[in-house]
Parts: sequence; C-alpha cells; structure tokens
Amino acid sequence: MVREAITSRTRRKFIKSAGVAGTVALAGCAGNGDNSGNNDGGGGDSTNTDGGSSGDTRSESYEITFWELFSGGEGPIMESIVNKFNEEQPLDTDAEVTINRQRTPWNEYYNKLFTALSGGEAPDMAIMHAAYLRAWDGGIDAIGSYADTASIKSDYTASHWDLVTVNDNVNALPMDMHPIGVYYNKDLFEQAGLDPESPPTNWEEFRQAGDAVVQNTDAHAFTQSPYNDGFGSYRVWSSWVKQQGGSLYDEEWNPTFDNEAGQNVAQLFSDMTGDMGWSKPTSEANWGNNAFQNGSCAMAMNGTWYVAALANVDGLNWGFFEPTVGPNKQQDKVWADGHSIVLPKKQGRSDAKSEIAAEVAHWMTTQNPSWGAEAGHLPAANSIYESDAFQNSPYYDKTLNKYVEMAEDGDYFYHPKVPNGDPNAQNWYTWLVDIWAQNSEPQEAIDSGIQTVSNGISE
Repeated sequence: MVREAITSRTRRKFIKSAGVAGTVALAGCAGNGDNSGNNDGGGGDSTNTDGGSSGDTRSESYEITFWELFSGGEGPIMESIVNKFNEEQPLDTDAEVTINRQRTPWNEYYNKLFTALSGGEAPDMAIMHAAYLRAWDGGIDAIGSYADTASIKSDYTASHWDLVTVNDNVNALPMDMHPIGVYYNKDLFEQAGLDPESPPTNWEEFRQAGDAVVQNTDAHAFTQSPYNDGFGSYRVWSSWVKQQGGSLYDEEWNPTFDNEAGQNVAQLFSDMTGDMGWSKPTSEANWGNNAFQNGSCAMAMNGTWYVAALANVDGLNWGFFEPTVGPNKQQDKVWADGHSIVLPKKQGRSDAKSEIAAEVAHWMTTQNPSWGAEAGHLPAANSIYESDAFQNSPYYDKTLNKYVEMAEDGDYFYHPKVPNGDPNAQNWYTWLVDIWAQNSEPQEAIDSGIQTVSNGISE
C-alpha cells in the first residue's frame, strides 16, 4: 500500500490519542471548533456542518456523505446500490435521505480518511476493512451508540457479526466476507491430461496437477498472487501455515510465524519457483494476473472479488476450487477479511443524523443481494443467502456455493486485527515476494518478516 505525505506512524499516534480523548481530540484538530450557532443545548443540532443538509427531526432532509474504495467489478455495483437508495427512499422515515457517495482508490483511501478525521471533515459513513477495526477504534463511533444492535444482530450471520466485534463491542455493521480460493484454467487442465471437472481436493492432487501442467504443456502451473504483491502472497502463505497447525500471532499480538509450519510453507514458495518449476521466479507486478488471463498459467489464488475481473475475459474457460490443499494439512483453514460500514467520528454531526446513517448502513448491508450475486462476495445478511438473486447468480455454482460451504464448515480465520500498525501494508509482507522471486533464502526472509511486523506493531 502506498504511503504518501502522512506516515503510518503519525496516523497511529492520532488514532490512539483519539481513542483516549475521543471527540475532544477531534474537535481540537478541527481548529476553530463549532461556529454553527447551535443554541438548542440538546444532544442533536440542526445546523449544517456536513456539507449537506442536516436536522434534528425526521421531517427534514439528510445528506449522508459516504466514502468507499471499490473499483473494478465492485465499483459499478456499489454505485448501483447507492443510486437505488436515492431513488427508492427505502427508510421508514418522513425525512428525505440521500447518500452522497465518494470513491477513493484503495491505495489512497485510508490516508485520506485519516486526513479527514484529523481535520474534522470526516464522512458520515465509510467502508472499512474489518482488520482495521481495532487499530481505528478511537476514530469511529461504535455503531451500537446509534443502532439497536441487539435487535438487528439476528439479521446477520454469526461469522460476519464476529468479524466486526472487537472486545465485545460491535464497532461496525458487516458488509461482506471475502476469503480466497483457487481459480484454474480448465483448458490447460485438459491439455495436461487432467479431468477439468475434477479439480484438486488435497495436496497430493494439487501437486500432481501442478506437475502435470509443467510436464505436458507450455504453461506455468501456479501463481500465489495475480498481482505478485506481498499482501496477496500473505493470504496464501498464512492459509497454508494455519492448515499445518502453525500460529501467526500470540495473544499479545507478537508475530509467531517463525515456526516449523511457517518455515515449511516459506520453503514451498521457494521450491515452486525453483526446483518444482511451477512459476517464473519474479517480483514483476501483474505477472500472475496477465499469465492467468492470457491462458499461460493454470492456477491462481485470489479472493472473491476476482470473479468480476474474470467475467470480462473472453475465451477464458475457468473453474474454482477450495484452497484447502496445502501440504501436511491438519485442518481446513482459509484466510478471510471483510468490508464493514463504520461511522467515523465527526464533530458537529447530530445524534439524529448519526441514527439515520446507522439505518442507511443497515439497509445497505441487508437489502442488497447484488453485493454477493454480482460482486462475488459472501454477503453479511442471513436473508440474502436464500434469495433468488443470490441463488441464481451466475457465480453461484462457480464460486459462491463453495465459499458458502467453507463458511458453514467454519474454515475461515480472520486477517489479524492488530491493535496498532497497518495489517494491510505491503511492506509487512515484501519478504514473501522476495522468497517467490528467489531474492532471499526462506529462513532469512522469515526473520526479516518477523522484525518488520514487530516493528510495525510496536512503533
């Protein structure tokens, strides 16, 4: 993830201080404080401090500013959800409520959100990865302050609800879960002498399939990440470490992945681009994505969102299988994170408007099966799983039914919600790309990774 003017360390200091001082610290950051002339002395205010209309009664109008980071196949779907809300006015209120959506690219998103928080210009709602909910705890208003979480909890699956819960506090409403799986090229499988309708289900079959592709075709067998990035590499590596029974962090968030399982999978990464000859040893970005989409790589591991990208590739005959195919497997474990909707702290926002924003977040997360059916994610709402839109999704038989099966089997483990630092920072996992590119020996790289992650959490 690109870090520009604001450093992660500065951001962490702010978020931690906000956690101690709450809105007082944020008000100080806003400089001139509230000059809105609010004289009602009550919990709400009827002034416009949000760049849109606001009010303290439901007879007025509300503009809910909403920041998100979706691109590719997800972006148009989120846009359609917002347009649907603005056109249908689905909330049970006399007020006119509109969503003012603003999209920021992923690699700029959290820095921009931090800047807005520190300047007192935060949006009313924002998308946030669940992995950030602990570290950003001081920068968001717990959704339970403005929504009756006890009554809406049953609207969501238990696993999604758990995803947004930190220290028994429900910090957000869950939007989705987006674990990883293995996408494969059926035509290359057939060329390699494999049954394209019977993908691997364990390490022995996975190893045989990869070797057959290398021996019988001109293609590469596997890429650990379509974008050859550290974070993408971590999703695969951590899944296979957990499948071997290895730990990633201890209870105090010290990294513990320099164990036997961590070493085994690091060595496997090295072997895949070395002796096994499954992939080109490269750190070139997009190498895997280009190779998989042009038909010169048989298998790619990536998240739920990849279906939207593959749907636009003409002539690519692809299938999907569960990634529980690591060697020496003791348990089925698969990396997962999820998008959630938070209410960033915002000086001047009335309680009434915060309550409206919480209602909007509930509608967005429970009434829109397109987020699963068309974007390919595991939706948060229980009701969506039985809906016609979800069951009849073009992706259901290709990916979604298998993602649902893994959820029902309890296979997912969550990306770490570290108390400090940036668990999505690319530089936390560059050491994995170094192994893949044959730039580092596995043990040397693990040692570097332990040091980098430890420093990132403790700074």
